[in-house]
Amino acid sequence: MKIYDVHSHLGKTSSGEENTPTDIVEELGRYGITKIGISSLSGTSTRQQNDTIYNAMQEYPDIIEGYGFINPKAPDAIEEVHRCLGKYKMNGIKFHSWKHGYYPDNTPSLHDIFFEIAKYGVHVQTHVGTAPLSTPYVWAEYAKKFPNIDFLFTHTGYYEFGLSTIESIKSLDNVWVETSGQMNVEVLQKSINILGPERVVFGVDWPYKLVNIEIEKFYELNVPEDQLEYIFHKNAEYLWRY
Repeated sequence: MKIYDVHSHLGKTSSGEENTPTDIVEELGRYGITKIGISSLSGTSTRQQNDTIYNAMQEYPDIIEGYGFINPKAPDAIEEVHRCLGKYKMNGIKFHSWKHGYYPDNTPSLHDIFFEIAKYGVHVQTHVGTAPLSTPYVWAEYAKKFPNIDFLFTHTGYYEFGLSTIESIKSLDNVWVETSGQMNVEVLQKSINILGPERVVFGVDWPYKLVNIEIEKFYELNVPEDQLEYIFHKNAEYLWRY
């Protein structure tokens, strides 16, 4: 079965470890992952971070899908959106309110940024699950305001907000959840049963998570193969507009 990773990263980790496009392609490839969606959270300049991703896209055009990392507090945020999606032809936008230090419900610039993103038809990934800056509720409100944008809530709310994430988006058909780091059996099962396998997307969050564990947890849950097809690759194909 094809396996695509919709959510991983490049760049020096928070512990100072370096990595390269070849590192991620080779390591994930050993586990049968043949396409990888990445952003870079390393450093303080989103322009440099996004250039890192663009260079990786150029190096592995048949494997790597790139996302632009956007800080809505930056004065050039909209310019950076157009650079990533227009010039660089990236396939999504990444927000990380915890890392950039803002409350999404108190960041009015997000409205204008989403308006510009919507012109490109790509999906938006948001880090969800780290209180108090990255709860699912405020991002769900943006999903309601921009129903023409597909949103992906990473980690299915992580440790704090797994069940709350499912509850907050179950009626929003433009929101998917991504599974990396989510090890709560009840959350994983309910995400599939309540949202449906068509809205659950596999991710690794490399280099921070173990690839084999992220894959094997679905087999430990005995998820049927027809559902795994959506989780492992069909939903990523949809979000990437394949």
